[in-house]
Amino acid sequence: MRNPSHYRRVITGLALMLFCAFATSVPAESKTSRGQVLYVPAYSEIPYGDRGYTLNLTVTLSVRNTDRKHPIQIKLVEYHSASGSLVRSYVKEPHVVQPLSSAEFAVKESDRSGGISASFIVEWESGKPVSPPVVETIMISTISTQGISFRSQAVVLEEKHP
Repeated sequence: MRNPSHYRRVITGLALMLFCAFATSVPAESKTSRGQVLYVPAYSEIPYGDRGYTLNLTVTLSVRNTDRKHPIQIKLVEYHSASGSLVRSYVKEPHVVQPLSSAEFAVKESDRSGGISASFIVEWESGKPVSPPVVETIMISTISTQGISFRSQAVVLEEKHP
């Protein structure tokens, strides 16, 4: 028969594991915003191999309105090169994104104007406090039977508080 302190340690360990599992599964307090300015990394090409080759990538910027009741407005989408210079602006006037819908902006695979470390600046706003959108870039390319894909998530540069 084992020592009773052994069982206490086992039970305490199990209780601690259950507590940690429960504590990490509880959703965080919902955060709302009236708008943000976001920085989103993008890669229109990526180096590979030892010979200085680069692989062109198709870049898709996705802005997903996660609010279930209210639309958001995309006020600005700018594509910047690796040197920071403005390559193009995608939004001429505010673009409304309805609840639970999305907007996409693409950089063609043949477009190397952004370079290896390009980026987007995205500005969105809402008349009411909403759950912030999910904003990310998806990069993809295929050659013969090989393929590469990855994504980058937005970073908040400025926050408009409710």
